[in-house]
Amino acid sequence: MKFTRLLTTLSAALLLAHSSQAQLPGVSTVKKVLPKVDLGVKLGANFQQLDGSLSKSYNGGVVGGIFIGVHKNRMGVQAEALVKTVNYNVYTPNTLAVPPVTTYTAVNVNTISLEVPVLFEYRLFWHIWGQVGPEFSSLLSAKDHSTNYSNQFNSQDFAAVIGLEAHLPMRLNIGVRYVYGVTDINKESVSEASTALHNRTIQGYIGFRFI
Repeated sequence: MKFTRLLTTLSAALLLAHSSQAQLPGVSTVKKVLPKVDLGVKLGANFQQLDGSLSKSYNGGVVGGIFIGVHKNRMGVQAEALVKTVNYNVYTPNTLAVPPVTTYTAVNVNTISLEVPVLFEYRLFWHIWGQVGPEFSSLLSAKDHSTNYSNQFNSQDFAAVIGLEAHLPMRLNIGVRYVYGVTDINKESVSEASTALHNRTIQGYIGFRFI
């Protein structure tokens, strides 16, 4: 009888120990699926066109700033704060022209904008992530050498972003994206008569992740 009780007690202890050990991998698994946080800086080239403008070329500039992202498994969200420069060719109607002929005076305007994209990310394969989401931007300045042209443009712009980003070793990111401006940034009757102007932007960049 004592032997039976001892055997029962030992069996219960072994089952309890086995149950405790079986839970240990679960603790490790929980740690593995915790969201990963990325924080870093990025710098790149910015090529921008005013769709609807008399000028059909993409004008160059630079873009750079900070980003923070949260990723879990194959999905994530990344927010950025970027400063962007670009040169616009602004065409102002010549008020001295005799109807029905209208001429335009071209002025090269240097602009600086603050961009805040908020992007949903999905890992497509390997370390390649697809990005899509909205972008909000604010015009900080628009000048040529002597004149302030900020009143030629609406100060706020809303756009849609689609892109690809590779998360590489040594904490590096490289990516390319297309930004499709939705907002008409032209103030009617100020530049290019009443033509609607929308930003179309291609960006390429390299980033460094601190964490």
